[in-house]
Amino acid sequence: MITVNGLEIAYVKRMTVIEALKAAGESADGLTLVIVNEKLLPYGRPYTEPLEDGSQIKLFPIVSGG
Repeated sequence: MITVNGLEIAYVKRMTVIEALKAAGESADGLTLVIVNEKLLPYGRPYTEPLEDGSQIKLFPIVSGG
């Protein structure tokens, strides 16, 4: 299983971060921090990093205001 913001989805061999996000009904744009297994992924990447079974993905939207 892969966990995306607390939602468990089925793991598929060679699943990438972006595939897991799509399976969970999530997306990440330039204003979203993507953390995989406690590691912040760099901005501007297509998130094609392969995942392992048991991986955890957390999304944190960047908000500003004043």
